[in-house]
Amino acid sequence: MKKMFVALMLFGLVCGAALLVLWAAVGLPTDGVHVIVNDHELNVAELSAWNALLAGSGLMLALGVVALVLPLALLLGLLLPLLLVLGAALLVLAVVLGAGAVALAPLLLPVVLIWWLWRRSQRRAQGARPPAGPTPPPAPPSPAAPPSAWARPSSTIDA
Repeated sequence: MKKMFVALMLFGLVCGAALLVLWAAVGLPTDGVHVIVNDHELNVAELSAWNALLAGSGLMLALGVVALVLPLALLLGLLLPLLLVLGAALLVLAVVLGAGAVALAPLLLPVVLIWWLWRRSQRRAQGARPPAGPTPPPAPPSPAAPPSAWARPSSTIDA
């Protein structure tokens, strides 16, 4: 995932640089394009090739910063408070359930004890019943395993 992000960033930078070089070499139609910074109007058509290249590089840098900062700001500004509220709600729910369990323990203990005794009596009743069908005959005994081929009597000695 990290390599894919880096590859896409490099691809975007190379394509942007190629467009800037093409703009500087050939020139693009810039009629009617005006940039206003601090009440100062800048006509793009009057820029030299190097100034246009530098302006385009600054524009690419600004777009890259916006592409990285905007998602992070949205995540930290919207998602983090939602996660904090959800965590607080879960904590309150856990406290309420814990307090309820402690408060209801004297009432639940006899109910659990009666349920356990009832289940135990049911198991004993099932164990006392005769089996439902006839019992199968026992399996015939298996023949003795033949001696293995690699076992030698201890009396033979190899010379």
